[in-house]
Amino acid sequence: MLDYVKWRGDLSFRTEPFNEVDNLLFAQLIYAEMDHILKPPDKIAIAELHNRFFQNVLGKPEDFRSFGKDGVFVLRAIGRSDRFKDCIVYNYENKLHADTTEQFSAMMIDLPDKTTVVCFKGTDEHMIGWKEDCYLSYKDIAGQSDAVDYVNRNCSPLKKYRLIGHSKGGNLAVYAAVHCKAVLRHSIIQVISDDGPGLRGGSYEQERYDLIKDKYQLIVPEKDAIGTIYEMAPSRIIAHIATKNIIEAHGMMTWQVMGKKIVAADADSFQTDRTRKAILQFLKDTTPEQREIFVEEMFKAFDDAGITTVMQLASGGLPVIARVIKELSEMDGIAKNIAVKLAKMLSISVSSGLYKAYTEGKETIRNKASGVSSNIGSFIDERMSPFGYRKKQDASAAGKEETEENKTE
Repeated sequence: MLDYVKWRGDLSFRTEPFNEVDNLLFAQLIYAEMDHILKPPDKIAIAELHNRFFQNVLGKPEDFRSFGKDGVFVLRAIGRSDRFKDCIVYNYENKLHADTTEQFSAMMIDLPDKTTVVCFKGTDEHMIGWKEDCYLSYKDIAGQSDAVDYVNRNCSPLKKYRLIGHSKGGNLAVYAAVHCKAVLRHSIIQVISDDGPGLRGGSYEQERYDLIKDKYQLIVPEKDAIGTIYEMAPSRIIAHIATKNIIEAHGMMTWQVMGKKIVAADADSFQTDRTRKAILQFLKDTTPEQREIFVEEMFKAFDDAGITTVMQLASGGLPVIARVIKELSEMDGIAKNIAVKLAKMLSISVSSGLYKAYTEGKETIRNKASGVSSNIGSFIDERMSPFGYRKKQDASAAGKEETEENKTE
C-alpha cells in the first residue's frame, strides 16, 4: 500500500479513478485514533489531518505499539501525497460501550471525483469489540445498527457513496448498504469488504440484498479465516500475501500490490486452506444457541481473569487462551461441548502444520512446536501492543511456560 502511494501518489482522482488499493488505504486509515483531533463539525483536508495528528502525538509512526499503528503509517504517507492530501475528512465517530457490547467507528471522505467514501473500522484492541465480533455468528450486533443509523443521518440521495471497511468494518459496510433507507441505497455505487464476514442468514431480506449485490466486492487473503464466514459476495478478489501466518494474513499490510491492483493469488490454495475449512466446519457443527452460550461463558472467563484488551491477553500468550478453553471444557453442559469442538479445531490446524514439519526433520519440528505458543503473542507484541507494553522475550517465555505445563500434564 505504501509503495503504491509513492508510485501513484501524484495522480489525482480526476485523472485516475478510485481503485481497490485506494480502498485498502482508507480502510486502514480509520484505525488511527482521531478523537483528539477530529470532532464534529470539523471538515478538514487529509493534509491538515496529518498535521494535527503529528503535532498532537509524541514520536514517529515506528514508535507506535497499537492497533492503530498501520493506520498511522498510512496517514503519514497520504498526508503528503498529491493524490490524497486534498480529500476532505469529516463526520468521525468513535464509540466503545461495555454495557451494550458496542464498538463502532466511522468517518466520511470526500474525493475530488465528487464521490464520498464511507469508511467503517473493524475491531480494535478492546475485548468488547471481539465479543461483539463473536455475536455476529448468531445475532445482529449494536455496531450494525450504528452503521445503518450513521448512513441514514449523514448521507444524501444527491451524492454518490462507496461503503468500505476491513474485518468487522466490511460486515458493517454491507449491512448498512442493505438496511439503509431506500432513497439512499440508490446513491451507493460501491460496497467493498476487506476480509469482512458476510451477513448471517436471517439477518436481512433477500430483496434488499439483491438491490446492492452487484455493487458488492469482497477482498480476502489467500490464507483466510474471517472473510469466508457467511460468504455471499458475487465478486471476490483473492490477495496474494507476504506471510504464512494466518493472523498476519488478516492484516491488509501483508497483501501484495502491483501498481493500482492487488496481486491475485492461486484460487486453489484458498479453497484448500485447512484453517479456513476447519472454521467453516466448526460453524456448521454448532447451532446459534450453542455458540451464544459458549461466547457468554468464554468472555465471562476473560472478565474473571481481568482481561479487557487484546494486549492483556497477549501478555499471557497462548497459555492464557488454553487455560480459558480448558476451564470451559471442565464445565457441564453446552459450553463444555463447544469448548471441546473448538479445541479440536485448533489442534487439527496446528497438528497439520507439525505433521508437515515432521517430514522436514526433527529440528524443524522442535522450532515449529515452540513457536505455536508464542505465535499470537509475538505478532500482537510487534504490531498491536501499546507503547513498550511487552517485549519479545515475553512471548518466548510464554512458549516455555506452555511447554512445561504440557510436560506436567
